[in-house]
Amino acid sequence: MEFPQLKAWLRLPVLSIYDIKFYPYTAPGEDPVFAAVAAREIYICKPVGKSANSKTNNLEVLRLLEDPDEDSSLNSVAWSVDADTGEPLVCVAGSGSKNIKIWNVVTGELVRILYGHGGAVNDLVTSPVSPYILASCSADYTIRIWNLDDQYRRQPCAAILSGEGHRQTILSIAFHDNGRWLLSGGQDTMICLWSIPPVPDHNAGKDKPTVVVYPHFASIGMHSDYVDCVRFWGDLVLSKASTGNNIKVTRGEIMLWKIDGFHSGNTQPPEPPMPGYGRATRSAFGGDFQRLCTFDMTNVAPFYMRFGLFKEPGYRPMLVMGNTKARFSFWDLQRFEERWTSNKLVPIVDDKKRIRDLIDEVKSKKDIVSQVSANGTRASSAPDSDAGNIVKNNKRKRGLTELVLLNNTTRARSIASDSTRASSRASRPSGVSLVPRNSLLPARAPTSAPGATPAILDTASENETDEPEKPPRDMRNYVRHTAHKTTVVACPIDFACRAVDWSLDGKWCVGVGDHGMIAIFGRWLDK
Repeated sequence: MEFPQLKAWLRLPVLSIYDIKFYPYTAPGEDPVFAAVAAREIYICKPVGKSANSKTNNLEVLRLLEDPDEDSSLNSVAWSVDADTGEPLVCVAGSGSKNIKIWNVVTGELVRILYGHGGAVNDLVTSPVSPYILASCSADYTIRIWNLDDQYRRQPCAAILSGEGHRQTILSIAFHDNGRWLLSGGQDTMICLWSIPPVPDHNAGKDKPTVVVYPHFASIGMHSDYVDCVRFWGDLVLSKASTGNNIKVTRGEIMLWKIDGFHSGNTQPPEPPMPGYGRATRSAFGGDFQRLCTFDMTNVAPFYMRFGLFKEPGYRPMLVMGNTKARFSFWDLQRFEERWTSNKLVPIVDDKKRIRDLIDEVKSKKDIVSQVSANGTRASSAPDSDAGNIVKNNKRKRGLTELVLLNNTTRARSIASDSTRASSRASRPSGVSLVPRNSLLPARAPTSAPGATPAILDTASENETDEPEKPPRDMRNYVRHTAHKTTVVACPIDFACRAVDWSLDGKWCVGVGDHGMIAIFGRWLDK
């Protein structure tokens, strides 16, 4: 089954569920478990398939935790493990409180509180190379890197990313697969790329943690509104911005793009650039950025709506996002890689020519009808076949137009070839279940690996001579892709999907949102 199918939906007795994360250290063969946060409550759940005792798919709540802070409004969750017992830990944060609380899922105890942020915390992510490295972003314009190893309990903050980066609230962060780079997006419409210092480093445990002042890449040229979701896909970047604060934007989009010259496996990256007046983009890698394509979304006006990305090795990568109308859109990203590697993608120049030809054809038929009307004959007297063709061609024209984005005369770039196709990945910590497992304790030492660049960047080889001539740089477009599959959750109310996440094996996909709604999708994959 290629795309997930809706298995069940249910409603929890809460106002809104803002974040969900599956436990990333599940051992092979174990049932996946996820954590979802809403208001002051933390739900630890397990999706349940059909069985002899149950004829429907459902959700089993394993544990319910409650934040003792009455002013707390949780919006972010991430997983870790106890260094001594191997028991799973859940880290939560949100508005109303500037702290990060860590709970032991097995015992239900609040085991730790991380202090340091000067504003509400908006996102939490655990490093893919170590369960003891946690990153958080805040309304205080900073990102903090935490070392959860017990020997640094007195001063767990390992680094602060702040200074010449964001100027407003930071909404979303994401680690690269090798753990050495971190993306961030915020209300200032800026996207930054930060180099993460080693954890621990020479300042470990000291009262003055390492401070990273300059990001290696920073740009406000990608989006025109709040950037509330960023993710790495290999060395490429997926980002999404709200549309609710920009009256000129009526459609949302998830943008796929790359930073010119950026290679995550470079062990000696260049020095970060200094800020300059009037510079929309600054990069340490000797270039700008390239928009590759966008994934079309409608009804995503409220900010703080996030997509989900499944990218486990050996499986087809997949992108999913829900909107405010309980509609979930799925894209099989492998299809785009296959189109590029097989050279079957229709050149954008040809698409533009076909659209112009269709427009001219429709205009000519409209002129015929107008001439008949001007001669005193009713417009409806035109042959039925011609009128039907006009409607049909109009529909076809609109359908083709959906495939081409508006021309960007200042920042559009052609899709460059990239020979980097190494597909290595940092080793994943051993599995940890919801019971004590000392033997499954993950290794502490972070490892590094070059990021895999998806083949979507590959174009025809240099020896081919039949490649269509590229248009001038200021005339190049990038392609807008509609979803490969959409599913509407047939519930009594429309709800805005706030977050989506995938289980480690890709069999389950769960979306959560307003009114306490949870939508459960399932699939079974063959490698």
